[in-house]
Amino acid sequence: METSIAHKLHHSLKEIMNIRKGEVALIIHDEYAKDVCEVTRAALEIEGITVHTYQIPEDKRPLTEAPKELQALIEKLKPSLFFNQLKGIPEETPFRIQLHHDESQYGARVGHSPDITMGMIEYPMTADFKAIKARAESLKKRFEGVVNLRVTAPGGTDIAFSIKGRDFADDITIHPGHMGNLPAGEMWCAPVEHSMNGTIVCDGSIGDLGQVKAPLVMCVEDGYVTKLSSEDKDLVQKVNELISVDDEASLCGEFGIGLNPKARLTGLLLEDEKVYGTLHIAFGHNSDMPGGQNMSATHRDFLFKKPSIIVLETGEYIMRDGELT
Repeated sequence: METSIAHKLHHSLKEIMNIRKGEVALIIHDEYAKDVCEVTRAALEIEGITVHTYQIPEDKRPLTEAPKELQALIEKLKPSLFFNQLKGIPEETPFRIQLHHDESQYGARVGHSPDITMGMIEYPMTADFKAIKARAESLKKRFEGVVNLRVTAPGGTDIAFSIKGRDFADDITIHPGHMGNLPAGEMWCAPVEHSMNGTIVCDGSIGDLGQVKAPLVMCVEDGYVTKLSSEDKDLVQKVNELISVDDEASLCGEFGIGLNPKARLTGLLLEDEKVYGTLHIAFGHNSDMPGGQNMSATHRDFLFKKPSIIVLETGEYIMRDGELT
């Protein structure tokens, strides 16, 4: 079974990351992702790649920065491929952002996977990525020249924002010097930070917190979250803490579109945000996205279901009730 999965993963990594014989890879993992690390190693070795691994010391978690021995290993190996396979711990977001920077500075391709499971390898990572790529490229063309969007959803979301001058990126092809999530299957842009106004009703899941027990209502003014409410009072408190890490943690950072038909809603945002027919809006860091200017130390995604995307200037529906038009 594992050999079969390794061969399927090998095929997907060829498509997404253009892995090549003779490259050097570093898999950074923890105890939680040990099985995923081993199948990734096997998939890379099929291609003839030299694989090194580094296991995060559990007694030092949550990490706020990369351990010195890991920084030294990156400096020594200068790998062209990185795979971050870790349990998603909310307090470790600043560490993960720093890690992206350390990994990509030498032009490496980075597969980033907080909360990765073997189920994600078996399902979304075995999708037809050629077809998903074609869908993403078609959508990018439809967004060309668009200035203002309105996003609605049956749960109550009704938000408007500008994407003027902000190109879309995707994780279906991870280029040198860039990071993408694995499993792959989404596209995103950095909305103009202070342009977002309206209401987001998160009825799906939240990064590092999982599926919501009751919808979270987020009021947004000039790009900032100004008010949170939910029947789940503990959730409101947790989100308030996470978006108060610094001044820009509550400032709009991402507009994301799920494109992977084999992704499932599991409560783990790493897979949830790839589900075809969902959207997510994030607050916090986006300076690694085209045009992004948010320098927060954190980044938090909020997902909602069956959305519609409307071009404000023309009234055209790009997506209606979770289906691309």
